[in-house]
Amino acid sequence: MIPYNVIFTGRRTFCICLRPNGVVEARAPKGMSLRQVQELVEQKAEWVITKREELLARQRLREETRLERGQQLEILGEPWRLEPAEGEPPGFGPDGVLRLAGESQEQWRQSILEACRTAARGYFPGRVAEIAETWGFCYTKVTVTGAKTRWGSCSGKNSLCFSQRLALASRPVADYVILHELAHTREHNHSPRFWAVVETYMPDYRQRREELHQLHDRLSLLDL
Repeated sequence: MIPYNVIFTGRRTFCICLRPNGVVEARAPKGMSLRQVQELVEQKAEWVITKREELLARQRLREETRLERGQQLEILGEPWRLEPAEGEPPGFGPDGVLRLAGESQEQWRQSILEACRTAARGYFPGRVAEIAETWGFCYTKVTVTGAKTRWGSCSGKNSLCFSQRLALASRPVADYVILHELAHTREHNHSPRFWAVVETYMPDYRQRREELHQLHDRLSLLDL
């Protein structure tokens, strides 16, 4: 029997949720009996067990994956060696060293993201302009944000935003995200016409998109 918590809500339908700590929640409409809840949970038992094991495995892997002194991290395709700042200003230093403030993993992650922001702001506006001019796209402005769930976005007024985390991608993969958002200035959707625009200028976009997905998984383990 799967252990689970029952929460009765004002919703009309039944659903099962997995909390980040692995706790299973059965959310049921008010008026549903506990027996009915149990029957529905048992119907989904195989799915719940599989998903819970996957969640806990990812959490264990994340706990085992740490940022270490001397570790190499690529920012816009350039290798940087992670070292504690130790009294020096944090950020990009000489000889390929990225100096990180503080001692905790969280402080190091924040130092890395600040370095990414600096690199992204110095690179993406110029690179977007270059690609747009080469392929004839028009946009209004470029902004670098701290977004964690989206690599980039394009507003209805063709204003482009890119996550600072995109600086952790290789330049070819970053170019894919740039083209993706520029393509939205012509097609504000993900219709076949949109993907045709992307493929016209970047026939290998599927491979780059897959590399982006792999990067997302690696960064998730590092909590970046």
